[in-house]
Amino acid sequence: MRRIKGESVGECPCEYALRYIGGAWKILLVVVLDRTNIRRPAELKKVLRGITAKMLTQQLREMERDGLIERRVYAEVPPRVEYHLTEFGQTLRPVIDALWAWGMQTREADVRGSAEAKQAATLGRAACP
Repeated sequence: MRRIKGESVGECPCEYALRYIGGAWKILLVVVLDRTNIRRPAELKKVLRGITAKMLTQQLREMERDGLIERRVYAEVPPRVEYHLTEFGQTLRPVIDALWAWGMQTREADVRGSAEAKQAATLGRAACP
């Protein structure tokens, strides 16, 4: 809850959703875990060029805390850790697909420089209060 001019204001559902996927790398981590067989931290780091080990660990921990991914530790020497999307994490598929489609449409509009195409990208969107 926020306070605006002394009045409590409820959180917009979009803001609530962004708490789960608003991290710098979270959407890409969901996509990689969903669409590839990459599960181990070292493999994730290779695929996500530019992510530091610290940032990867931080994002994975937040996603685990939020219930989006599950961390499995195998009792082996050396220890092996793998990450998997939870059932809850898999509910992000249509959200990410919609973001991808919107991004493609908007990018095409930017490439064409067409105001009409940008307007078409905004049709049907719901604004948060």
